[in-house]
Formats: sequence, structure tokens, C-alpha cells
Amino acid sequence: MLVDDDAALRQALEAVLISHGHDVASAQDGLSALRAAVEIRPDVIISDVNMPHLEGPDAVRILKTLPRFRHVPVVLMSGAELPATGLAQVLLRKPVIAEQLVKLVEDLGWGSTSPPRPTHHPPARTSAPDGGWNPALAIVSLGPYSGTRCAVRICRGIELMHAQAARIDRLRRANMNVEESVRLYDRLVESVATLVQCLPAEAFWSKRR
Repeated sequence: MLVDDDAALRQALEAVLISHGHDVASAQDGLSALRAAVEIRPDVIISDVNMPHLEGPDAVRILKTLPRFRHVPVVLMSGAELPATGLAQVLLRKPVIAEQLVKLVEDLGWGSTSPPRPTHHPPARTSAPDGGWNPALAIVSLGPYSGTRCAVRICRGIELMHAQAARIDRLRRANMNVEESVRLYDRLVESVATLVQCLPAEAFWSKRR
């Protein structure tokens, strides 16, 4: 699964991966990636970091709370230097060399016989909190699920996640203990992940009504 809000780059990388025999599902932001992920089971997730609605690391963090995604390898891409978070097997600096990405996908998809051991890391924002958060636009990103109550709650949960991550950053800068705040952040992530799992079922029953 390839996730990037830069349409030209996304289409170029998708074309290269397809030309090397890979099936590619693409998404334009983190929320769309959640929608795509519940519909398919990707062998590898390749995601940009800074995107509208839901950033790449936050989308990956939500997916990793679900058992079916726990051992799916992840590549995070960014034009900026990325701190190690434990979320990704590979941190890739943009501009991306297509041949390098193809080799990474092949190595990550088939090069390991045992799943990586999960590592817990406290949340760390990779950019400033999104001051332009628009719940209505975010809900639309969930496509066919946008009319469900789950979609509204997912977007609200993500908004709370962002606010809590910003609060943790402020506490850290003040050299204060963040243990309880991190635990609350983790609960918010788990709540959003549970709602993501419920999306297809709720969409199905909404159509039946």
C-alpha cells in the first residue's frame, strides 16, 4: 500500500512498483489509508510522513494496534530528517529513488521469515499540530464509509489524538512527567483502531436500513 498526498509522486512510484510485478493500492492521506487498509491486507505499507487529515506515523500507529497489521513492515518517507520511532523498518529520505524503493519492498515483503518484535514508543509529532483541521473534509476522506457514525467518531478521535500529542510535547519541553499523558494517548489510538475495524460492518448495515 502506497500513501502520499503528492499525486504526481504517488502515481510515479505506483507505476514503477506495478512494472516490477507488484499489486499496489494507493491512498492520498492517512485517513484514506485507514479505509484502504481495512479493505485489503497489504504486505508492505509505504507512507509519506506529513499529510492532511492524518499524518503517516499516526495512521501507522493506529493500524499497528490491530493484530492483522502488527507485523506488516512499514517504510516512512519524508523530505526532512526523521527521528527513529520504532514504527517503521525503514526511514526513507525524499527524493525517493524508485529502484531503491522497489528493492526495499522486495526485501521487506519476502526477505524475513520471522515477524519483527513490536516496540513501544511514546508519541512524537513530526510536524507542528495541524491548525487547519477540518472534520468535514476529513470524514470525506473515508470515502464509502463517510456517512457512518463510526467515521464521525474516528475523526473526533484523531482530533483528540493530535491535541494530546501536542500536550505531551509541551509537558516534555517543561521537563514534566508524561507517563500518564502517554497512556491516555495510547487509549485514544486503541479507540480509533477499534472504530476502524467496525467501519465495514456499520457501512453494510447502514445500506440495509
